[in-house]
Amino acid sequence: MDVVEVVRLLVLLLFIALLVIMVTRRLKIPYTLGLVIVGFFISFLGRITVFHLTPDLVLFVFLPALLFEGSWSISWPLLRKNWLAVFLLAVPGLLLALVLIALPLYYLTALSLPEAFLLAAILSPTDPVAVLGLFRQLNVHADLSMIVEGESLFNDGVAGVVYQIFLALVLVALQGQTLSLGQTIGQSLWILLLQAGGGVLTGLVCGWLMSRFMARVTDHLIVITISLVTAYGVYLLADSLHFSGILAVIIAALIMGNYSRDHGLSEQVQSVVDDFWGVIAFLANAMLFLLVGGQLDPQELFTVRQPVPLIVVALLAIIAVLVARFVMVLVLPRRLSAIPGLRLRSWRFIIFLSGLRGALSLALVLALPLNVPNRSLLLIATYSVVFFTLLVQGFGVQHSLRLLPRVRETKKDLGAVDS
Repeated sequence: MDVVEVVRLLVLLLFIALLVIMVTRRLKIPYTLGLVIVGFFISFLGRITVFHLTPDLVLFVFLPALLFEGSWSISWPLLRKNWLAVFLLAVPGLLLALVLIALPLYYLTALSLPEAFLLAAILSPTDPVAVLGLFRQLNVHADLSMIVEGESLFNDGVAGVVYQIFLALVLVALQGQTLSLGQTIGQSLWILLLQAGGGVLTGLVCGWLMSRFMARVTDHLIVITISLVTAYGVYLLADSLHFSGILAVIIAALIMGNYSRDHGLSEQVQSVVDDFWGVIAFLANAMLFLLVGGQLDPQELFTVRQPVPLIVVALLAIIAVLVARFVMVLVLPRRLSAIPGLRLRSWRFIIFLSGLRGALSLALVLALPLNVPNRSLLLIATYSVVFFTLLVQGFGVQHSLRLLPRVRETKKDLGAVDS
């Protein structure tokens, strides 16, 4: 690897990212929409050959930063208030969506059943970065915003564990082993308990210890360094123990973010740390979208390397994700808020549109071992879903929020919250 060439490439990509965020801010659209569009056009300019997104690079460099930033700013009181809707979307809703996405792909494409479920797990986590900025700009009701953000927080963890289960099954099948139904269920339950339980426990212990340490300092440089060490250290620790690094980082960041707001950190230091992680998340998103675009080959969309063309698989994946999201929203209770009288059908529509896929789905598919069957097909299908949801649903949310005033925060709502 030529270090000078890699540095040149990174500087060029950062400059492109800078132009993207300047243009999107002027147009008042989320920067992730701009990144996915620019990444798509970069794919037509030729593949980037001096730098490759390896699975380890995605897992150990990009993923911890994205997870920590998304969990750091979550408000525990608001999350606890809206726990039912968040739970229904993130756990039973996600498992239902997993089946609704995987079965059509299995029956209508050349994917095996474990591969179809693996792709469904990759496409399950939502990424609300593109809509949360709009929520803040338009003063969307805090409960609605928390439902969308809380769902993303926990379905990231659930999807990460499910991803590990089906990846293990795919690799077992690749080795020529056949498992009975009982063995498959038993191995899946063992991976679930080990990954989820261990990841949560690791996150709880490390998050509590680092929170107590962080509460004793007031220098923003030290606080930032503590948070950075925690984001990557917890992930590495959990991974070395064969636990879920995704869940470990999410739980640790959730504890640290809320503890720091309640015990000790000044508003000024809190603001500096928030800004730091905002920059880190932007850089991680930018590098992922642009590098993926630079390593995609659009010609693959028009070649039949599978019994079913790649473009058909991509279209089926998009349709399945939309149908699954619609069904997920139907499982929500009629009353989505603790505030009396708020039974807003418009909330369901916004929650449906807010099911965007983004950097985490790309990170998971790029983290697949290179020997996974149909890896290029899974990559193209994932990128197609991410591109469609960010572009179509992202703009749909933007226009819908302006047309649905009932999703906005009002003085009456604020008074109800205070009471």
